[in-house]
Amino acid sequence: MKHIALISIIILASVTAFAQNLQVRDFRIARDIEKSANGKFSTTHSSMKPYRTTPQTEISDSIVPMSDFVAYKLQKPKVFLNIAPLYNLYGNFNVPKRPYYMERCQLNETLGFLVDFSLMDKLNINYSLTERFLTHTKSIYDYTVYEYNFDEIWGFFTENQFYPYLLSFEQTFNINYTPAEFFSIEIGNGKHFYGDGQRSLLQSDICGNYPYLKVESEFLNFKYSCVWSMLGYLPNTRFIYDPDYPYMNAISYWDSRKFNATHYLDCRIGKHVNIGLFESVMSSRFLSFEYFNPVIFFRPVEFSMGSNENALMGANFKVSFSQKNCVYAQFVLDDVIVGQLMNDIKHRLNSSYTGQYGWFANKWGIQGGIKFFDMFKVKGLDCFVEGNIVRPYVYSHSQQELTYTHGLKPLAHPLGANFVEGLCGISYFNDFIECALEMSYAIVGCDSSFNSHFGQNVFYPTMDAYQPNQNNIPVSSYNNVLLQGIRTNVATVKFDIAYYPLKNKALSVFAEIAMRYNSNELRKDKYLGVSVGVRSRLIKR
Repeated sequence: MKHIALISIIILASVTAFAQNLQVRDFRIARDIEKSANGKFSTTHSSMKPYRTTPQTEISDSIVPMSDFVAYKLQKPKVFLNIAPLYNLYGNFNVPKRPYYMERCQLNETLGFLVDFSLMDKLNINYSLTERFLTHTKSIYDYTVYEYNFDEIWGFFTENQFYPYLLSFEQTFNINYTPAEFFSIEIGNGKHFYGDGQRSLLQSDICGNYPYLKVESEFLNFKYSCVWSMLGYLPNTRFIYDPDYPYMNAISYWDSRKFNATHYLDCRIGKHVNIGLFESVMSSRFLSFEYFNPVIFFRPVEFSMGSNENALMGANFKVSFSQKNCVYAQFVLDDVIVGQLMNDIKHRLNSSYTGQYGWFANKWGIQGGIKFFDMFKVKGLDCFVEGNIVRPYVYSHSQQELTYTHGLKPLAHPLGANFVEGLCGISYFNDFIECALEMSYAIVGCDSSFNSHFGQNVFYPTMDAYQPNQNNIPVSSYNNVLLQGIRTNVATVKFDIAYYPLKNKALSVFAEIAMRYNSNELRKDKYLGVSVGVRSRLIKR
């Protein structure tokens, strides 16, 4: 009874007024910020997320005012306080194909609240707490062919045990201090996203939250960010492609820690071009003093220290033809030798090439896409098309604790590595209706057994020789090609429609249809699910 009363209070509170967020959570506002970044005279850097707003932020045509959906608001000349509910309550009707689906109809609840506080526009505090009550362990919208949602079940799933009712809490917070308009320092527990696409090959927000320290500076056409974070990993882990039991011999509490330092510089060139430079280093011990220098390159430091850290480099590009459309691209480089890369090109151009090619440590990925806003002059009608290619073994490392992961999720693309993916989507929204259709198709080269490592599993140590301390499976030094292993087709379709009964309020009634199809030479899996419920617009779908 108390649980029902709490749900009722939160839903009723959501239809009162709301004040401007310090950190953007509403996808409509984020969309308008991203669109405004395409303008000729914009100084917004759209590839650095999450977005933040201040009372001085100008959004040319924001459809939803930022002051229309809160439970409590206090706004004075020097003080700003906002408290709002968070909720996502839905029933899922699915067609079970595996024993982990215990029921055909399941109620899933996410309840919580957020607090935004600002003092003199210098000190900003954001905090949110959500409670998730789950009735099954496998995420029904899980995109990855091998992944279970361990951020939510925290290692409770073992070979012969099943926990159908799980309760977890997720906290997101940051304390941001801005002593000057061009400089800010922030400490918090959250995640980051670099890029202009639906996916990021550099760093994405698909994993769980992690503690971090961030320093940002913005001047002229430049924006520079340094992030130092503490991540978690699961030691002695082996993953294979088996949707029924993917982690059967791998479950333990991921209480081991590793550390990550990231630099990202975005530059606006002229009126239409943005270029972002990215570098990241993963360390199993607390970061050395050299990595806390915000204006150095990690690779020279790594060589000078003689360390074996996992360094990653990349770049992000965006060209805006107008405020309503842009093209974007990303390139990630984990490791490469130019001579070996040239051999790969020779082999690609000439299949009869007899030299060495396919060196296992030639690890790179590339992304390309295009976005349209307000298509056909219809306000709120958007579309995107994107493609991603990542070679085998990208994001992995000779030491498992240094892989580019956090907990049991990749830190970049949800498919890990060794895949080709295409995805597209179209969406529309106005004051009362929002709907979105997204489709994706990927070909992934998966492992076939416990004794294979073809490059998709970014959690597993990668080396062409046996390492007793890692107990790894040696990989082939050469002849490694894209999509090697068990070729697995992964197709997904999702359609979501929501109705807002009260204009410019967070409360929405929604329905969603999700379909997924996995197939390879070993097996085929199909999934069809329908979800119906109510949710807040402040919860990311």
